[in-house]
Amino acid sequence: MDQHGKSPLRRRAVFLDVDGTIMQDGTYIPPSTAAAIRAARERGHLVLLSTGRSVKELDDALLALGFDGAVTNGGGFGAVGDELVVSRLLTADEVAHIEDRFRAHGVHWYLQTYDRIFASPDLPALMTAYVERDRRLHAERVRAVGGDAAGDFSSVGMKHFDDPAEYDASQVAKAVILSDDEAAITAVLAELDGDFAVVSGTIPLPMSSSGEVAAAGVNKGVTILDLLARLGVDPADAIGIGDNWNDVEMFEVCGTSIAMGNAVPGVQALADEVTTAIDDDGIHNAFVRHGLI
Repeated sequence: MDQHGKSPLRRRAVFLDVDGTIMQDGTYIPPSTAAAIRAARERGHLVLLSTGRSVKELDDALLALGFDGAVTNGGGFGAVGDELVVSRLLTADEVAHIEDRFRAHGVHWYLQTYDRIFASPDLPALMTAYVERDRRLHAERVRAVGGDAAGDFSSVGMKHFDDPAEYDASQVAKAVILSDDEAAITAVLAELDGDFAVVSGTIPLPMSSSGEVAAAGVNKGVTILDLLARLGVDPADAIGIGDNWNDVEMFEVCGTSIAMGNAVPGVQALADEVTTAIDDDGIHNAFVRHGLI
């Protein structure tokens, strides 16, 4: 109790995955999620992102919610406020090796640095084609209900790749691979597993199958521990909320792990508890249950 007879706040650090946790279908943030994040921070709790996305791929609507830091690139980078605390990169030789294997298996890819993404040669045109496909489908759906086809439109294919002339292989933290050939993705991930950290795709992309490749030992969990140490927060007071396989190591290091109701059963089984789905106020309900709001 303090001098006024009130119990001191148990300050929690909450790490939130983005896709499938904060953001649905790569574009939509439920209003209850936005309100819960703001309310928890107003009460003195820390709320940080924990995502496979790079800073380049964090859109303005997401950042406008306000966060106390972020684990990005699946653990490749960690920041507290505007300070970059953790940087775990692939070597230039490792990048050359994985690109060689990607070419051998006929998959497309892009490379993430802290705040840039660089595409393989054929990928920009392919993504443009997917965006135009989605635009046509959107227009057809809107017109079918008598709406204005010129209204809001978004597509997960809307990636803004950086100029290849500015590429620096020594700054790459992670590669994202994608293909409509699921067998090719499975094969290249299996080939690289062991020498690298690999995970099946967790970022919404227009192709049917994807995956991620980072340096061995890189994951959200190890970077979360580094950020907690910098913040002076005991891991027992950390909460991790996510929905996919790249959240497993986050679950392992946070004192409380929560899977979204839309998470696959295997991921739900690894969490301490399961909240409701993203479109059923999942973040809000988890925050209420743990007294964050």
